[in-house]
Amino acid sequence: MRSFVSKRKKSDLQGNEQQQKAIAWNTGPALILAGPGSGKTFTIVERVRYLIEVRNVDPSHILVITFTKAAARQMRDRFFSRMEGTHPPVSFGTFHAVFFHILKQSGRYRCDCVLNDREKREFLCTVLQDPAVFCPEEGMENRDWQEGLLAEFSCLKNQGSAPETFRSAYLEPAVFQTVFLRFQRLLSERGKLDLDDFAQAVRHLFLTRPHILAEWRKRFAYLLVDEFQDINAAQYETVKLLAGDRKNLFVVGDDDQAIYGFRGSDPSVMRRFLSDYPQAVRIDLSVNYRSRPGIVGTAERLISANTLRMPKRIRAGREAKQKDAGEDRTIWRRFSKDGSVRLAAFSDRRQQAKEIADRIHFLVMQEQPPGSVAAIFRTNGDAALLAEELSKRKIPFAMKEKLKSPYAHPVCQDLLAYLEFAKQRRSRELFFRIMNRPCRYLSRRAANQEQIRFSHLREFYRDKPYMGPILERFCRDIDRVAVMDPYAGVHYVRKGMGYDQWIKQEFSGDAYREAVAMADFFQESARGFLALPVLKEHIREYEEALRKSGQSDGAQKKPGERVSLLTLHGSKGLEYDAVFLPDCNEGIIPHKKSEKKEELEEERRMFYVGITRAKEELYLSWVGGTREEPGVLSRFLADLGYREPYRQ
Repeated sequence: MRSFVSKRKKSDLQGNEQQQKAIAWNTGPALILAGPGSGKTFTIVERVRYLIEVRNVDPSHILVITFTKAAARQMRDRFFSRMEGTHPPVSFGTFHAVFFHILKQSGRYRCDCVLNDREKREFLCTVLQDPAVFCPEEGMENRDWQEGLLAEFSCLKNQGSAPETFRSAYLEPAVFQTVFLRFQRLLSERGKLDLDDFAQAVRHLFLTRPHILAEWRKRFAYLLVDEFQDINAAQYETVKLLAGDRKNLFVVGDDDQAIYGFRGSDPSVMRRFLSDYPQAVRIDLSVNYRSRPGIVGTAERLISANTLRMPKRIRAGREAKQKDAGEDRTIWRRFSKDGSVRLAAFSDRRQQAKEIADRIHFLVMQEQPPGSVAAIFRTNGDAALLAEELSKRKIPFAMKEKLKSPYAHPVCQDLLAYLEFAKQRRSRELFFRIMNRPCRYLSRRAANQEQIRFSHLREFYRDKPYMGPILERFCRDIDRVAVMDPYAGVHYVRKGMGYDQWIKQEFSGDAYREAVAMADFFQESARGFLALPVLKEHIREYEEALRKSGQSDGAQKKPGERVSLLTLHGSKGLEYDAVFLPDCNEGIIPHKKSEKKEELEEERRMFYVGITRAKEELYLSWVGGTREEPGVLSRFLADLGYREPYRQ
């Protein structure tokens, strides 16, 4: 123990006054409200160091819990670097890792007991195939349906709710309860444990075997929990048991950054903490050292519209620096006095993507490292257009989640097949794809040769006179497309050959809107290419760029050398010099399905998280649309005082 004790005194503490107060908190419960860029990790690391070097706490009795492996690793590495070459045996780990360690040590579980994703789906299918369970037929085959139901199971477990009270979007209440209980029983019979069962399993172990709880309380006398706003009810109850009568529970978080409600996280736990521990101290880390004053002010105006929060004030720890006035001669208009926040409106998403890509190109040309720039979207699929524009400009980009190429969509494949069949090769494969889109009553038996000739088709249908005009029209249309440029050819296929009408007949609701959007996407993509081979080469390069975007090996660009394209959820905990937040439209942010007050406030918190990723420059944009399909400005921008003055 003595080898870890230095001559450091309380008077040697670093950090601002609030950070020092948190670091040197004596014993008992403490709630540290740490806003964006306020030095949360620094405070936790220095708190651990203080306990060891000033309070003489045995480091093996200190447990630091985080939510991700990366955060735990970063915290541990920063702590070791501050300990001047020594490695005190402080425990750093995620909730899952810590709880499973307890279960292995005291509950006789093994690593092979943990249920993986493949097994989880297999177990669910086993339950669904039970004749006594009456489920929709789609559940047997539809993987998305199954994963949606499993996500509801996860949410139920994390909330600690009873299955009879849960309202499923996939099953009737009674059926949901039956399926869930049978699923859990099957896990028990097979000796399996779901990740989402860890907290409840540890809690059950502690409650039923008090001597084990006493042993772990003795082992971990000091608990520090990072990102406390992301905790769920089951984890919180288990942590409270572990803290015991000592109540040395030091929790750090920000309820304004609670964005994981879909997996059971509950920001109200932070307010409950002060009720559960009335003797707890609350310390606000209210200085944002990350962002420029304009960004901090914008973020605070936004989040203050929420009412289900702990009131707090955040101030910038940096001086305001004005941008050159010459930069105002762009489509991006100033929205803050210091020029750190800029706004723009666009007629459509394609124009938005082009302008963002141009601005990123400008920043890179001004020697801004690509890795210091990010575009943050509501969903991963929303990044497709910008990814394409960056690909055109040879700007490398990285994505946390793999993005499926929009050109792989069946509608895009149909339109490309039309162009190829008309201009390059009359193959049977292409013919099968387009022959009845729209319906022409053509049979696959008519294509009895590898290369399609209309003379052969006429011969095949010689005994069916009504097919003559249909074949003549088809032949004439294909010949017309053959001499058009790709954009005009796609337009003719859609309007002149009836493809759009076929879409209308085949799809409805959201599926119809998606199909039309993909047709628009493909047609607009074809606009800049005079020849089909060039368009196909562009598609190949774009899909190759998408493939590389998820790689970080030595053969490709490292993540720090690429522009980041990520989601609002995926941006949590990250920071960039320049951040773009596109699609600030109603229906996107906030999402169209967010109707309840709690849902809307979480959407606002997500937007707040996106804004506070920016250090130097923040670019907000929305799509005005057309008279036929107008876009509606996000209420979040309206909350900031934006009144649509720049509609294109």
